[in-house]
Amino acid sequence: MTRRQEAGEKRMRAIVPWVVCLLVVLLVGAAGAAAAGGEADDPTAIVLAYDYVGDIDKLGFNEPSGIVYHAARGTLFVVGDEGDICEIETDGTPVKQTHVRDGDFEGVTYNPATGLLYVAVEGEERILEIHPDDFRVLREFQIERSYKGVELLKPGGQGIEAIAFVPDSAHPEGGTFYLANQGFALHPTEDPSVIVEVVVPLKSDAKAAAARGVRALHVGVLDIAAMHYDTASGHIYIVSDATNTLFEMDTSGKLLRGWAFPCDNQEGITVDPQGFLYVAQDHGGIIKLKWREGGPAGRGG
Repeated sequence: MTRRQEAGEKRMRAIVPWVVCLLVVLLVGAAGAAAAGGEADDPTAIVLAYDYVGDIDKLGFNEPSGIVYHAARGTLFVVGDEGDICEIETDGTPVKQTHVRDGDFEGVTYNPATGLLYVAVEGEERILEIHPDDFRVLREFQIERSYKGVELLKPGGQGIEAIAFVPDSAHPEGGTFYLANQGFALHPTEDPSVIVEVVVPLKSDAKAAAARGVRALHVGVLDIAAMHYDTASGHIYIVSDATNTLFEMDTSGKLLRGWAFPCDNQEGITVDPQGFLYVAQDHGGIIKLKWREGGPAGRGG
């Protein structure tokens, strides 16, 4: 957890009550014809159906802040706040670990077409392209802070906290990235909670280039700390750390469902093909759960 996050948590103590109210309004609107009253209206009252497997972290990994299941390798990659990365089996058995460089690594995803990893670096607002075999940094992409003349990623702000690659065979670059700015405000002139879709020149030979914003999604959820792309449904799962809430969202930014979410300081989530959910907790631990119903079972990616 960075100093910016600690400052943000102090702010959250004053605004969490109305944030929960906002989440309720959003989910009611998304549900449309949902029954009035009761648990159907309140995402914090709809508890995720899961079986607890346990903390599988056998490395004592330092401040886990991002995690992704790599379908081609059948393993998990985890990154941490101090610039560390590791590969582990789905039962937590270590494969390899290294310190890439000093930097606040806050999210990790991968491109299924190439198998390469992509790590979001908070504060620098940068994406690192990393080879999964030896953790070499192949390229770096600077994320543009502004979109349509509005500076969404403020220097000194909360910064990028989550990343998800959404493959698209029809796209010139093979897909786009969704990045979450971990904001505690909704207005774009502040340090907004926003998801920015960016295009990265993945098929270019350039060693360094810009990640260019093509869309800003103001979904109305504060403190977005984790994201996972579900390949089967084409939907994205996002976590609000402040309210311990999980949402399912389509790629246009529309919230579809929500659940009260277990664990604490959830800064990374991913799902494997067997429907196991993995949660990277910033204060320590990689929690494994079996998502029993309503989730992307069999849809790891």
